[in-house]
Amino acid sequence: MYTLTIDEHGRDVSTQHDTPEAAQAALHAYLVISDYYHRPTQLSATHTAFELLSLAEARPRVVGVATIEPYSELDARRDLKTVFAAASPIHALAS
Repeated sequence: MYTLTIDEHGRDVSTQHDTPEAAQAALHAYLVISDYYHRPTQLSATHTAFELLSLAEARPRVVGVATIEPYSELDARRDLKTVFAAASPIHALAS
């Protein structure tokens, strides 16, 4: 599993994908819909990072970043632990 995380103007969105190619395809779809381009900042076998560029004004400007990285079983367990901790009856009573 791989995680695509897009941070645009301080808003983070993360999605899970079976392969890095699927995550890359999702990023490209996002770029087309948003009318952005991307510039690689880090390319390796396990982690890729890009700057998101807007060409809407006279000069290109960076509007966000995107990363594609492996999503491990340990990451999944941490996410589940966070979800269950937030949904506990004690947490609900404190709200």
